[in-house]
Amino acid sequence: MHSRLLRDLEAVIDTTEDPILWARCMCRRASHFARQGQTDEAKDTIAAVRSRFADALAPEIATWLMLAEGILWFSLGQFAKFDDRIRRARGIAIASSYNAARAACASWLALSAFNDRRYEEMISLLREAFELASVHDHQARARASLVLADAFHLAGRFDLARPWYERTRQHATSEGDESTLSAMLHNVAAFRASNVKLADALGTYLTEEARRAALEATSAAAYDHAIGTKSFDQLLPHVVEQLFVAEGKYKEAFDQLARMDLTGLPARGHATHFADYALCAWKMGERELAEKLIPKALAALDLLVDSDDAAYTYCRLASLLTEAGQVDRAAELKSKAIKEAGRYREFQAKLEASLAELTAELLNC
Repeated sequence: MHSRLLRDLEAVIDTTEDPILWARCMCRRASHFARQGQTDEAKDTIAAVRSRFADALAPEIATWLMLAEGILWFSLGQFAKFDDRIRRARGIAIASSYNAARAACASWLALSAFNDRRYEEMISLLREAFELASVHDHQARARASLVLADAFHLAGRFDLARPWYERTRQHATSEGDESTLSAMLHNVAAFRASNVKLADALGTYLTEEARRAALEATSAAAYDHAIGTKSFDQLLPHVVEQLFVAEGKYKEAFDQLARMDLTGLPARGHATHFADYALCAWKMGERELAEKLIPKALAALDLLVDSDDAAYTYCRLASLLTEAGQVDRAAELKSKAIKEAGRYREFQAKLEASLAELTAELLNC
């Protein structure tokens, strides 16, 4: 599908005589391709901008170019380079007082801070994005709204996340930005599935939440297929697998896990992956495989794992070890799981309070 956003950008690219507007639209075009998973097209578009201006980059053009390059690095999973490039873009925007690009840079840096668990910085950047973005800056406002919605969802407050997801949808729809809509659909499903898997591991199966998560994952996959995005091809299977485990569909989960490529999964997700794989292998009678996977799950807990993922991993392994007759070891892991779950609830409460302060400030933005 050739999106409305892309058609509108290309119409300007083909007709404008303003070099800054041309560059801005070209860079936005590159960003769109990158977020769709069309990295070759994104690289070619960026190269065309660099070729036209060579070293004679005006600050406004340099800002949009570095922003596009940062988004491309993000799509390639090179998150340190993504953060560095967009920080440079924002620095140029600040130095040149070019707020039109600074708002977009701040919104993407807020995503970087969110992913790296730097929540105070995330809140500061979101404040900057909303204060600087014009009401028609759908790019900056859609991204900032999505980060804020995801943060509320992570804090366990989907009711407070929902209005910000709706703002994301409105801004993305206003300019035909299907890539942002795709990201929103995926994020809602992923956060809901994460809530379901942790609750199930701790002993409570959230039937309605699981049903909604499954529907949302299916909708996200169908939407991606319709618009031709490849961005979440490696991430959506992890969402589906988590729901299979929570439902006790170990055969389906095992088959999914056996096909997965961990290269598309952030390191912090490896512990839960190996824990699920070990549990499913045990349930499927693959005892030797399960015994090999348990140490991998425990070792992966050192890879910057969050408290909720640590609690989940300990719970799943405790369940497996109980069935294996290793009662004392299982009790030890269960105790660790309860402590990590407590830390996670404390973190959620603190994050919610910080987000509530921010949204109170944003009432007029």
